[in-house]
Amino acid sequence: MADDLIRFARLNDSDYAEWVVRMEAVLIKQSLWDLVQHEIWATLKRVHRAAGFATTLALRRQFLTAKKGDEGMQAWISRVQGLAFRMEAAGINVADQDKILALTMGLPAAYSSDIINFDATPPELLTLNHVITRLLNEETRQAADTSEVKEEPLDQALAVTSGR
Repeated sequence: MADDLIRFARLNDSDYAEWVVRMEAVLIKQSLWDLVQHEIWATLKRVHRAAGFATTLALRRQFLTAKKGDEGMQAWISRVQGLAFRMEAAGINVADQDKILALTMGLPAAYSSDIINFDATPPELLTLNHVITRLLNEETRQAADTSEVKEEPLDQALAVTSGR
């Protein structure tokens, strides 16, 4: 039974949109959804769901000004998708084009050539899945380049010592 235990963060002031989806899924999976008082869900929604003009502006600002830090590309993509989900939960329509914009605006300079390539891509081919795939591939390529650079000094040292 302990293996069936599903864990996720407790409800707090900022995670209602994600929490409610997870909790509903858990309750449905455990055949408890029909036992839940749905008035409670309505009350939770009223209390925790972001609403109002100022809130929508704050969510949009957070979405469009987010920057990729030290996290991996998958974590960055997940963070942007989570911000988009919170906006949608607040009643803001978030198009895939907006997600592409947020993903690419928050990237460091190392991804500049990819952004230029995206700008040159025909609109019908520039899908969210295409951008995500390219970003993940670019991260892998950059990691390989970094590991090759790190190996070069050792290779040079071995070449110098083996020539003696």
